[in-house]
Amino acid sequence: MKAVQFDNYGPPEVLHLAEMEAPTAGPGEVQIRVAAAGVNPADYKRRNGSLAKYAQLSFPYVGGMDVAGTVAAVGPGVTRFKAGDRIVATVPGGYAEVAVANEATCALLPDSVDFAQAAALPCAALTGVQMIEMAVQPRKGERVLVTGATGAVGRYAVDAALALGARVVAAVRPAYFDEARGLGAHEVLSLEDGDKDGLAFDHVADTVGGPAVAKLARHVAQGGKIVTVSTTPIDPEGLPAPVSFFAYKPAEGERLARIVDSVARGSTSMPIARRLPFSSAAEAHRLVESGGTEGQGHTRTLKQPRGTPRGYS
Repeated sequence: MKAVQFDNYGPPEVLHLAEMEAPTAGPGEVQIRVAAAGVNPADYKRRNGSLAKYAQLSFPYVGGMDVAGTVAAVGPGVTRFKAGDRIVATVPGGYAEVAVANEATCALLPDSVDFAQAAALPCAALTGVQMIEMAVQPRKGERVLVTGATGAVGRYAVDAALALGARVVAAVRPAYFDEARGLGAHEVLSLEDGDKDGLAFDHVADTVGGPAVAKLARHVAQGGKIVTVSTTPIDPEGLPAPVSFFAYKPAEGERLARIVDSVARGSTSMPIARRLPFSSAAEAHRLVESGGTEGQGHTRTLKQPRGTPRGYS
């Protein structure tokens, strides 16, 4: 198979196409013919070495963690999927024609959701939902500040908080005020409004990090939670609560299936900033790393080329 890999940490240019043996499904695993792969900030942070202090990579390393495609084969013990199923999953080595996923990370994909849309979901959408449901855990009526609320992670944090009955205050750039209201936020303010009087939040669900969020977090009630998924530090000095970092949990197939169902019903969506061919992985990394040209943190997806021998879409 063909895959996009890198042999050392470095800029996007270290990504290159390579030929390698396709992985096979072991016990509890699903082999997937990949039709599209999501491109996330975590992907470029692995590539440029930002995450090396947490986990060293073995080179050569195939990038990518979110894929959508068709089940080619299942390993022993797999009961939820069969060959031919449309599927979305979190995998190691997603920038490839074939990937293998643990069954626990997979969800069936309805025909109404295309592969590129689905590949944008696992890491970003699950992170937003998990942050709210597993870490913030707001009670009905509590005010939750969601920073970067229109981004790929933030919009799903908004949806999850609303589903629990919380009042959502969205902190975004002014250009995204209308979009944040469209997501259902009860109130909208600027990320730079931390010095305003009268602000009050029960909790903060942060996707941005940095000094602006630190100022906003000063308005959290005693006993509230400040939870971040950003690797940009929030200065804890003067804050009424400690800052907790939340890490995405991939083995969440059932929760992912719930998200996919909400997309299929039109209840939620994930804007795709750019759909690029598989050979343009380096360009996709450049766009994500620079903040892109469309949208606030929206996802890029790589599409397998049409007319390949394996019949990918």
